[in-house]
Amino acid sequence: MTAKAMAREHRREAKYEEIINTAAEMFAEKGFRDTTIQEIARELGMTGAAIYYYVDSKDRLLYEVWKRAGRKLQDGVDAERAGPGSPVDKLRGAFRRHLEVIISNRAIFEVLILQRSRLPEYGRENLIEDERRYVATIVDLISEIPDEQLRLKEPRILALGVIAMLNGVIRWYTPDQRLSLEELADIYFDMFASGALEVTDGAS
Repeated sequence: MTAKAMAREHRREAKYEEIINTAAEMFAEKGFRDTTIQEIARELGMTGAAIYYYVDSKDRLLYEVWKRAGRKLQDGVDAERAGPGSPVDKLRGAFRRHLEVIISNRAIFEVLILQRSRLPEYGRENLIEDERRYVATIVDLISEIPDEQLRLKEPRILALGVIAMLNGVIRWYTPDQRLSLEELADIYFDMFASGALEVTDGAS
C-alpha cells in the first residue's frame, strides 16, 4: 500500500471512529429509537448519504458501539487476570477496571445498560456471546479463589451479582463525587468480600 493510500485509510478509520463516538453520545442523550442517522450526520457536519458510506444502517452503528464497549470491558478483565497478585487481588482489580471502563465510556454504557430492552436484534447473538465470555471470565476469577477463602460456593451467581452491582453505578455516579472510582470500587469489593469471602482486612 502506498503512503497516500495508507493516509487515506487512516483518515477513513478516524472518521469511522468519530461517527461511532458521536452516535454513542446521541443515543445516550436522546435514546436509540429517537435518534436518526440524519441527526448524527448534522452533528458531524456531514450528510446522511455520507454516513451511509461508512455504515449501512443505524442498527449496524449501534452494534459497532456495543461491540467496542464490550471489548474494552473484556480487555480490562483479561489484563487483570493475567497480571500479578493473588486471586483476591485480581478480583479487586477487576472491580476497579469495570467501573473505570463504564464511567470513562459513559455514553456507550448508558445506552447498553439503561436502554437495553429497547435495543434492536441486529448482531444480538454475537453480542450476547461476548457478554457470556465476560461473565465467564469473572466466574473464573472467583473460582480461582481458594476454597478456604470462599464462603459462598456459587461463582456464577456471585459473578452475575457483582456485574449487576457495578453496572448500577452508572445510574447515579457523577465526576464530582467525594470518592474516586478506585475508592468506590474498593467499597463495593469490601461489601462483596464481607458476604462472600472468608477473608479479613488486608488478607489476599
